Amino acid sequence: MEFEIRLEDYIIGDFAAFWHGCMRKRPGEPSPDAPPPKPMLAAGRFCSWFFIVMGPLCIFNSLWQGQSMCLEGTGAAIWFLNLCLTTPLGGVLVVVFGVLCLWQLRKNAESPSDPMSPPYPRWAKRAWKRYRARAALGLRSCRFNGEGCWLHDAQSDHRYDYGMLEQLWEDAGHYYLVLPRSQIYILPKRSFTKGAPEDLPALWQERTGTPVLPVSPAR
Repeated sequence: MEFEIRLEDYIIGDFAAFWHGCMRKRPGEPSPDAPPPKPMLAAGRFCSWFFIVMGPLCIFNSLWQGQSMCLEGTGAAIWFLNLCLTTPLGGVLVVVFGVLCLWQLRKNAESPSDPMSPPYPRWAKRAWKRYRARAALGLRSCRFNGEGCWLHDAQSDHRYDYGMLEQLWEDAGHYYLVLPRSQIYILPKRSFTKGAPEDLPALWQERTGTPVLPVSPAR
């Protein structure tokens, strides 16, 4: 079984995916963009609607109390503060707070943005610019077979035994090969010129004894 990946056609989305999966967080941890767990969302919605319902009740209660105070002959200044400023204003603020909480929950429940689509992180833009500046001297390909891994660049070939390879991470569109001294190479699945991308984990586990792990595991 042999695999070869062309490393001459990186796009800015590859660097954005690497930033989201390996730099913004540690690989293997949930993405900070992941939606909150469903029980947390349900509790948040309950609290939001509680505030939204309690606001009008506070306003109604203030109107009723103000009317009672007026009938009892309470001073006009105290009646005005209670009816027009204190409790009604608090009720309005409670409603606004509940609406804002509900809006934030709906925003957090949305799926995280696709790292292959703009806007891209600033780091990805800088990495893409550096890559294009030295593309002529960059990597050419990466090859896996039963003996090891080869990284080919414009000047030489580097061979690594599987015992030297530390980890292979995966997301929807890429593998990330981790070498000694924390060197990481992006292996786009669309760039496989030999072998099927979905078959690489089997070879990796057979040769290293470790599984290919997802960059952002499901919660």
